[in-house]
Amino acid sequence: MAAAWLCTARTKVCTAPASARCLRKELWTRPWKREDARLPWIFGSWECLQSRIQRVGGVSNDLRRLQEPSVCLYHSASAAVVQQKAVDRRTEEFKLVYRFPGIKYCRVLSRLKLLQTATSMIMLPPICYLYLQGQVSQNVLFYTTGIAVFAGAMLYAMSYFFRRIIGLIYLSETGQTVRVAHLTFWGRRNDIYCPIETVVTLDEVGDSKDELLHQFKRSNSTDTLYFTIKYGQIVDKEKFTQIFGELV
Repeated sequence: MAAAWLCTARTKVCTAPASARCLRKELWTRPWKREDARLPWIFGSWECLQSRIQRVGGVSNDLRRLQEPSVCLYHSASAAVVQQKAVDRRTEEFKLVYRFPGIKYCRVLSRLKLLQTATSMIMLPPICYLYLQGQVSQNVLFYTTGIAVFAGAMLYAMSYFFRRIIGLIYLSETGQTVRVAHLTFWGRRNDIYCPIETVVTLDEVGDSKDELLHQFKRSNSTDTLYFTIKYGQIVDKEKFTQIFGELV
C-alpha cells in the first residue's frame, strides 16, 4: 500500500510541472493563433483596397486618354480651318478697285530714310570716340548727334504716315472680301483682308469728296488707314461704291 501510494504521489509531482508547462504553452500560443487567424483578413482587405484604387486610377487614366485626343482633334481642326481660310483668300480672285500711283515714291522715300537713319547711328559712336581722344571738336560732336536725333525723329514721323497710306484696294469676285495693300515700317507691302460688311462707308466716317485724304476704317478694328481720291485712281467705280458708298 505504501509503495503504491508513493508511486502515485511521484506521478502527480512529475506530471504537475508538465501540465503547468502545457498551460503556459497554451496561454502563450493562443493569442498568436488568433492573430494568425486575423492577419490574412487584414492583408486581404488591404490588397482589395489597393486593387480598387488601381482600378479607379486605371479608369481615370483611360478617361484622360480619351479626353486628350478630343482636345488634340479640336486644336487641329481649328488650325485646319484657319489654314483653309488663308488658302481660300490666296486662291480667291480679286479685282482692282483703286490705286495710288505715288505709293512707289513713298516706298523709295521710306527706304532712303531708313538708310539715312542707320548711317547717322553708325557714325555717332566713332565721333564720340574721337571726341574723347581729343581729335574732334565739340561742335562736330553736337552736329553729328543732332543729325542722328533728327533723322530718328523724321524716320518715326514718315514711317507713321507712310504705313497708313493705301496703295491698292481690291474686291473679291464674290463681293464679300476687301483686300487693302499698304506699306510696312521697312517699306514692304502688306495686305489686309477684311469682310466688306466691316468697312465703314464714307458718309458714316464723315469725309466729303473734296478732302485730300479719306479714312479707311473697320468696325472690328481701331486702326485707321488713308487713301486719296484727288491723287489716286478709281479703276472700278461700281465696286468702289459697293465698298464705300456714294461720295457726298
